[in-house]
Amino acid sequence: MPESQSEVTPAESPIIVLVETQLGENIGMCARAMLNCGLDRLRLVTPRDGWPNARAVATSADAERVIAGVKCFDTVAAAVADCRRVYATTARSRELQLPVVEVGEAAREIRRGVGPCAILFGPEASGLDNEALSHADRLLSIPVNPEFSSLNLAQAVLLFGWEWWQGREAEMVEATQELEAASKQDLGAFLDRLEGELESGGRFFNSPELKPDTVRNLRAIFNRSAPSDREVRMLHGVVTALIAKSDK
Repeated sequence: MPESQSEVTPAESPIIVLVETQLGENIGMCARAMLNCGLDRLRLVTPRDGWPNARAVATSADAERVIAGVKCFDTVAAAVADCRRVYATTARSRELQLPVVEVGEAAREIRRGVGPCAILFGPEASGLDNEALSHADRLLSIPVNPEFSSLNLAQAVLLFGWEWWQGREAEMVEATQELEAASKQDLGAFLDRLEGELESGGRFFNSPELKPDTVRNLRAIFNRSAPSDREVRMLHGVVTALIAKSDK
């Protein structure tokens, strides 16, 4: 088959990322909810009580496969570096204008083969902050009773997992490798370079106080567009050309 044609490939199961989880028991219950729905890839970002956690094991109800495979990271950026699309669960859009998709549509998008994906869940008390949200491409909406919309962490994970499990009969999907989004690591490297060049140019970040918000908004623009590997290489070329012109 020519490289330009699509081939049928299985969708890769999404990664559940729990950010700054406060209670080990909640990690265990999330692991149980995940395995109920055929998900077993769990990553943690700076859990409050550290890892491993005996209370997480106790509440996981024999979901040893999930617990044994847990990976810990110091930052959200590191946790999603190998992902090509990141969905963030949040009740508020905050300041970043990201597309909002309902949980069922998100599961269908992932099954269509967009590449490795992560679903971010924030701390129990406060949810995801703007820094975590800046690494997302989509905001994940879980439509429940608007008069009582509060969900605990394991419930939210289970609701996403159920939507994923519902589509298990569509395991074979068409995917075109060329159209896959670049990994977060490669996109992050470009954004780091762009930020560095804008800083060294001395004309863009005019206010040190506003720089963090500006950087987050810049990253949100590129995360929304989900550029492919080829497009990221082209963007590097654009920056290189602009630097060369300014040096003349």
